Amino acid sequence: MRETNKAALAHAELLAIDKACKKLDTWRLEECELYVTLEPCPMCAGAIVQARIPTVVYGASDHKAGCAGTLMNLLDEPRFNHRCTVISGVLKEECGSMLSTFFKQLRAEKKKRKEAGKQVDV
Repeated sequence: MRETNKAALAHAELLAIDKACKKLDTWRLEECELYVTLEPCPMCAGAIVQARIPTVVYGASDHKAGCAGTLMNLLDEPRFNHRCTVISGVLKEECGSMLSTFFKQLRAEKKKRKEAGKQVDV
């Protein structure tokens, strides 16, 4: 959604948290579990902690921004007032493949748009 909506905050975790809060009519999601394809980034990890989500399950690790165990684990940081159980690597290969395919298509579409912009009608 970040790419589609051109919105820096449109991460899947934030959208899911917002939707769950509205549906449950509370900001405390203490009875929920969050399932995501890619390991949460620092922003999403912070939102997960603030929402009091007890369990996060993800597939592919994020070696550039992962904050659920790869670069650091903000979800199990003892200095915070809430910690989450993290289950990683669930359907790891499938999730990694989905993400690779998505970003490969995205790059191809951007390249196509860029090349189309260079064409000049005579």
